[in-house]
Amino acid sequence: MKPGETTTVTDASNVPQWRRIGILLILAISAGTGLAWSLEHRQHSIPGTLEARRAVIATSRTVRVREISVAMGQSVTPGQPLCQLIDAELEDRLIGKRREVAEYEAEIARAKASADVEIAWRHRELQEEIFEIQLKVAGLSQEKLSKQVEEYAWKDRLSATEALVIPTGTGSDDRRLMAILKEDAAAGTSEALTTQIALCEQRLKNLESLDKDLESKIRASSGVDVAEARLNGAKQELIALEGQVRDLAMNSSSHGTVGEIKIRTGDRVPAGCTVMEIFDDQQPHVIAQIPSHSATKFHPGTIATLTFPMNEQRTGIVTSLPMQTVAVAGHSESFLLVKIEPTGKLWPKLAIGSNVRIQLP
Repeated sequence: MKPGETTTVTDASNVPQWRRIGILLILAISAGTGLAWSLEHRQHSIPGTLEARRAVIATSRTVRVREISVAMGQSVTPGQPLCQLIDAELEDRLIGKRREVAEYEAEIARAKASADVEIAWRHRELQEEIFEIQLKVAGLSQEKLSKQVEEYAWKDRLSATEALVIPTGTGSDDRRLMAILKEDAAAGTSEALTTQIALCEQRLKNLESLDKDLESKIRASSGVDVAEARLNGAKQELIALEGQVRDLAMNSSSHGTVGEIKIRTGDRVPAGCTVMEIFDDQQPHVIAQIPSHSATKFHPGTIATLTFPMNEQRTGIVTSLPMQTVAVAGHSESFLLVKIEPTGKLWPKLAIGSNVRIQLP
């Protein structure tokens, strides 16, 4: 250092301190600006809740819960078991109906066996009678043919006698009269045989018809038809009972997420009571609480901006507007519950019931 020069001494420890103060001031200003923006943004947005189409699983009869196969929040697929229920009265009816079906089947087996024996016996009798009548018809036909031949023979003899010139006398008249009588007798016998043959043939038709319907008539008289009708009715009732038992095994009808489970194992559940809820998370929507003074900004087709948790922003479209307002606890103003469905980019997969902010148009 030269003589006469002055030296300025700087405290090095003071420099970082001033820098820190400046940085803190900048951060404070930024935080205030962000808070102000957030408050302003929040003032211009409305709350909403993520929801989904809900399927209510309810009982059709008074039952007891045997087993619950799912838990709240679990994803399910079509046909997946949800819970198994018990109906003691239905189980007793099912056992009784199965016993009734077995008894009818045994009754039918006995009736058919008895009917088969009688059918065989009656069929044999009919066949024997049919055979005898057929033999009789054959004999009568042969006799008829013989009488027809005799009739034609006497008729030819008379024709030949009348062609010859024979002096009349007592002998020739007697022979002619005898030929006439013989011809008439043969013709009468032939006609009687024709009648007998017709009667026998009619009897044959009746016997053959009886033999054809023999099985159905004997089965009806033996009670087979009645027993079969009872069995068919019991089987239909059994099928209906088994369908009701299958209904006690409740399965999911679609993809979704299990909501609130309202039962526990061992509970007795009355008919019509809700067992659990299944939410179709493949088709979510948002229910927004629109203040009545802002209702004019929303109408079907309005595109709204939605802010999900983690500040993920998506768009949705207003699909329905209710005609009536609802009251919300803690607010003096009434609200409209507006349904907003997805549009544009897919919404994030969140739990049903998550809070969503909707930016006013």
